[in-house]
Order: sequence, then structure tokens, then C-alpha cells
Amino acid sequence: MNVLVTMPAGEMRESFFPSALRERLESMGTVEWNPKSDDFSEAELRERIGGVDALVTGWGSPRVTADVLSAADDLALVAHTGGSVASLVSEAVYDAEIPVVSANDVMADHTAEHALTLLLAQLRAVPELDRAMDEGAWDASDTNIRTLHDADVGLVGLGTIGRKLLDHFAAFEPSVSVYDPYVDPEDLSAWPFASLADLDDALDSDVVSLHAARTEETIGMIDAERLSQIPDGALLVNTARAELIEEEPLLEELRTGRISAALDVYHQEPLPADHELRSLDNVLVTPHVGGSEIRPPLTAAVLDDVDRLWAGEALEHRIPREQWATMTR
Repeated sequence: MNVLVTMPAGEMRESFFPSALRERLESMGTVEWNPKSDDFSEAELRERIGGVDALVTGWGSPRVTADVLSAADDLALVAHTGGSVASLVSEAVYDAEIPVVSANDVMADHTAEHALTLLLAQLRAVPELDRAMDEGAWDASDTNIRTLHDADVGLVGLGTIGRKLLDHFAAFEPSVSVYDPYVDPEDLSAWPFASLADLDDALDSDVVSLHAARTEETIGMIDAERLSQIPDGALLVNTARAELIEEEPLLEELRTGRISAALDVYHQEPLPADHELRSLDNVLVTPHVGGSEIRPPLTAAVLDDVDRLWAGEALEHRIPREQWATMTR
């Protein structure tokens, strides 16, 4: 088997391919590693893809277009160490019936865990209590400590991460309203505490958590009018994409203290050091680490599927065309 890894040489690749995983991949066959410190261009990928059986990609890898495929005489698998493959593979890959796998499911586990962590930290007022303790306080009688138990939660967008989050919610038995026009009621049968709702009802919740993909349809979907529908005292969580929310209306709401937020994604990344979101006491911020910082399991998942393909077994992390069509671009 011939494998081409497009991820550039350097610290990022080392974090995805520590020595054990590098050795595992090299034990599968002949591996060509990107020798450069930056990503291949599409033309460079086309030059190298002849004779390649498995293409292993990372963030920033060039798109696998019809032109690239015209030189890919042996390509049998595209294996992406990230989540969304919408910007990585073209429809031509699916037309050629080349299977595409990614670490989307594993990344979803980590992102759902992070969303739950942010949500509980804000509900339980952990940042506020920590600041007070640092200042020598002990009495928390004036602190608004809330709970997820029996709370009303709205999920905007379901997808893989939202489903993982529903699994975590089961122990708390909240009442969850799910807005997702691509989901059928029977899709929620595993979570009796969850039901489909329109966007207005999902936003009218104690906690609103965003899990929609970034597409033309969803960019700016939470505008000033939608933000005003979120109840006083509610918590807004965004571990999806910043572009789902219009930034200035969000800042205007947060300045008033009417709602609080927990955010892992931003319109500008890295978030500037002087950005207002960093200084608001009712906002908990983390540096876009929800799904991507625990990296070896992501690589291991796609290498498992490389093994499965050569063993003639079913692929566990395959991204079908219909899922590709709705993924973040």
C-alpha cells in the first residue's frame, strides 16, 4: 500500500502523529510524508497522487478536485484527520465512488464534552466563584448558582455533536427543544427528554447551545432579533462556528448583562488580546479547543479505517455524500 500524507512537517504534524502513530502508519506500507513546512498546492498534490492508494490529510490540505483525481490512478481512500471534509473533497470524489473517512465522530465526542464543561461551569458560576475566592471571599449567598437538572435547553442544530451532547444530558433529565430542519422526530427516539421544535421555541430556553454547521443557510442565523428572543438570565453556548451569530448584536446583549455566554469560537481567531469578549464577567471564553486539541485519537480513528479498508471490512468513520453536503465549509 502506498500512502501520501499531505500534512506539512512541523509541530502540528508531530501532535497528530506522535512516534507510535507514525510507526503504525509506516508499518502499513510505503509512506510519503510532505517534506515541506507548508501545505501542498492543488498542483503539487496532483503531481504526487499517482500510485497513491490512501491519501491522509489534515487542516489546510488542498482540495481533491476532479483535476487532482485525473492523476489518481490507484486512489482507494481519502482519510482526513480533522472533522468536516466539505472543503477538502469535491463532489468528483463521490462521483468516483472513492470512500472518504474522517475523525468527525471522535472530534464530536471531544466537542460535546467541552460544550458540557462550559455549560456546567457557567450554570454553576464556577468562574465567578473562582474570582471571588481569589479575592478572599467565602460567602456565595449572592451568587446565582444554577443547575442543568430539569432545565429547559434549546439545541440549535443537532448533527453528530448535538447527539453526543444529548447522551451526556441523559443523567440530568432536562427538557430539550431541538431545532434542526434536517431531523425527523424518530431521530430523537433515543432521548425521550428531547423533542423537535421551531427556532423560536428552541431559543426560549434557560440554556441555548449552538451545534449547526456553518453553511450559507446558517451564517448570521442568530441576529439581533433572534438574540432578543433568548430569555433574561439565559446562557448562550457556542462551540460550533462564530459566524452563526452576528457579532455586534451579541456584544450589545452581553454588555447589558441580560444573558451570559460560553464561547469557544470567534469571528476573528486568534481572538485579539484587547477584544471586549475577554473582559466581560458574564462571558466564559476558551481558545477554540473544543474538538481539536486531543489529537492522537483523531489520527488513530482514521488509521483504523485504513486498516479496515485493506482488510475488506466496513469503514466505521465514513462520511457519506449526504453528510458531506451539510458539513461546515
